[in-house]
Amino acid sequence: MNRQPSPPKYVKKEEFDVSLLKWAAILMAGIFFFFYSFRTGLFNGYGFSFEKKLVGAALFSLIFILVMSLQLFKTWKDKSWKSVLSIGIWLLPLSFALSSINAVSDNYANIMTMISCLLAGFFVFGLYFNDSKYTRVALEFILMGSSYVLVWFGILNLFGQHWYPDALWFQMENYRMTSVFQYPNTYAALLIAVMLASAFYATHAKNAWWKGIHAFMLVPVFISFMLTYSRAALVIIPVAVLATLPFMRLSKQIAYILHLVVTVIVSFSILSLIETKSAAILKQVLRFNESGSQVPPEKLASMGSAEVLTLWGVLIGSSIVASALCLTVSRWIEPWLESKLHNFSERKLSYIIAPAAMIILAAGGAAIVLSSSMVRGLLPPNLADRLENISFKQHSVLERGTFYENGFKIAADYPLLGGGGGAWNALYQKYQSNPYTSNQAHSYFIQTLVETGYVGLVLHFGFFALAFILFIRTWIRHPEKRGNQLVYYIFAVSLLLHSLFDFDMSYITIAALFFFSLGSMLGGYEKELALPAFHFKKPSLNRIYPIALMVLTVSIGVINYRSYASYLQFDKALAMGQEQRSIEEIFPPLDRAIELSPSNTQYLLVKADWLTQVYNQTKNAEYLMQAEKSLQQAQLHEPYSRQIIQARYQNSAIKGESDQSLAVIEEGLTKFPWDISLYEMGIKQYAETGLAEKKAGNGDYAAKWKRTEDLYQDILAGMDKLKDLPKEQLQGKRFDVAPISRQGLGIVLYHTQRYQEAVDLLKPITSDSLVPDPANSTSEEAERASIARQAVRFYLASLHHLGQNDEPLKEKLIQADSNEENLLNQLVAEE
Repeated sequence: MNRQPSPPKYVKKEEFDVSLLKWAAILMAGIFFFFYSFRTGLFNGYGFSFEKKLVGAALFSLIFILVMSLQLFKTWKDKSWKSVLSIGIWLLPLSFALSSINAVSDNYANIMTMISCLLAGFFVFGLYFNDSKYTRVALEFILMGSSYVLVWFGILNLFGQHWYPDALWFQMENYRMTSVFQYPNTYAALLIAVMLASAFYATHAKNAWWKGIHAFMLVPVFISFMLTYSRAALVIIPVAVLATLPFMRLSKQIAYILHLVVTVIVSFSILSLIETKSAAILKQVLRFNESGSQVPPEKLASMGSAEVLTLWGVLIGSSIVASALCLTVSRWIEPWLESKLHNFSERKLSYIIAPAAMIILAAGGAAIVLSSSMVRGLLPPNLADRLENISFKQHSVLERGTFYENGFKIAADYPLLGGGGGAWNALYQKYQSNPYTSNQAHSYFIQTLVETGYVGLVLHFGFFALAFILFIRTWIRHPEKRGNQLVYYIFAVSLLLHSLFDFDMSYITIAALFFFSLGSMLGGYEKELALPAFHFKKPSLNRIYPIALMVLTVSIGVINYRSYASYLQFDKALAMGQEQRSIEEIFPPLDRAIELSPSNTQYLLVKADWLTQVYNQTKNAEYLMQAEKSLQQAQLHEPYSRQIIQARYQNSAIKGESDQSLAVIEEGLTKFPWDISLYEMGIKQYAETGLAEKKAGNGDYAAKWKRTEDLYQDILAGMDKLKDLPKEQLQGKRFDVAPISRQGLGIVLYHTQRYQEAVDLLKPITSDSLVPDPANSTSEEAERASIARQAVRFYLASLHHLGQNDEPLKEKLIQADSNEENLLNQLVAEE
């Protein structure tokens, strides 16, 4: 955002570039960052509900890349590291395309390849569109302007004057800021970059007004950062500062640190007040439904209320104070430092003095804060608690360690090219060590490894390393060209550092910001990146790259448009379904959606479900066969989909194919070994199938009952394994012995005359309610009561064969259902 210094008089003044293509591309980039950030940062949650938004944004971005490629006919030249990088960046989408060959999720392999192309386009954009003073100003405005908008938007939500879904997380009595991202850690990652970039402008801007504006933003940014309560970000921020300081002269390093110190002191002086008063406002504004999700508030906080005026007054007043102090540092202290340290600053050693001192001070400060309750007492209570709990034994650290360990297990089976886009989401439940739920690997490094294998990992991080090395080399060799490109370096390194420990890059606007910054930090260099060895014999060959880029963009655009059109057709079919239209009207748009995007299994699952519903109404077996074909087609594209496993099981159950149902359950158990519902389904199905076969006098019922007992023992073994988890680590989903498992095994024990074992096994269920809860009239509650009655029936029958009885329990059973007396007598008579 800061204008470059005016050129010397002997240099011809740079003229304004009026290229419509160039400014159209810049305008489209601005729209992307300003507009799409408010679509939850284009979060890729690896679920159907996220896809349409991603594909729509990608369609816009491909048009942007097409416009950009037209401009490259003028600017793309050989004999430069820029041209090498602009070609090399496409190895990243290529790694995703290659991983799609054996992808475990065809749909997400396609989506991630498309997204990778989008990100590569933003890198090329940053690399070639920072070629003039005016475009640099425009692009810096997009970078910092869009970031500042997100900061103020988050504060509006904090003060209760605007409501955006989950812009604030209410977690453990804290309101954690997320802005548009709905995830505080990713917002914290962005704020690290914004704060360090603002401090850079406050230190280096030539114009006092620009210095004041950026210094003014430091307090709102830091307040927002602290109210994310992100412990990982607190650890990352000193590393990011250390990675930034060596690029400045010693006097600038000290001034930079002083600006940050001023920001911290001023912010902490008001942080407790802002936290307390905003929490009081939010308790009145935010509303939650029964499931704990936020719902639109009835009324927002009024700007005229005393609490809101106080918050705005304190925040703006403190920002003005911080800005004034930073300007004081720049006006008087920094020149004094430069005069005193000028000679020493010429030494190479000077660049590491301030970082080394900062390491010592940061280590000492951290030790004091973490060990001294008196120092923590000066902080807001919620923040003090978060700082006190920073350790390698906290649950989030332990869980991430488990994710990473499981990620390497997946990579061991998919070493070279990985499992394709979406591989973590598809495979993690097969390889997990405990029943956690996480569609994200919580690490860009691990996610890239799992999706693209070691080949893709080397290509990604090797390319990043090359870009950073070229920037550092050029920065050192050409001090006369040093300028605001360091801001892009700050964004790139800050976002990359934090993404190593979280899923920030799953937010496509954040990933685009990273790739744009990675390209832009080199975009201001021209002759400094010369590479004479890389040249074409004919200048006309320079057109090959933009032509190839246009062809690639159009090709991907066609595929992307078909995918987007499929969502429109699917939405049309759903709307017709809600209107209770006939199947002759509903199925054509649904089939058209499948035709346009055959790898999207959601369409096939819906079709199978609708066909099953039609079968239940008509009993026409043809519909059931068509449903089965749809599920088989879906299975080819998503072999690790839990939804498809469940649908196939239900389809087999409707057809009465018990052996097929059991085969589906076994397949599910190999792919989801910690899914307790599969164990429960298996125990029940094996027990009942075995009993039916015994009564019919055919089949190997003994083997099925043996499998029932094995599954029950597998549950017990899993429970024992979970006891070995560190006490600080959360188990995740439920994995224990439920009444349905006890009842299933109880059938086997009873019919194999192990009555005492049956009594011991079923006794815990006898205290359960035998009738559905009137306040909870759901099918799940009715099924729970039915299982409890059946368990009591087998329990009483087992007691009978042991010569015992429980009359009060028997009366309770009969009162719950009068049919139970006959059922109990029949059961007793069977053995």
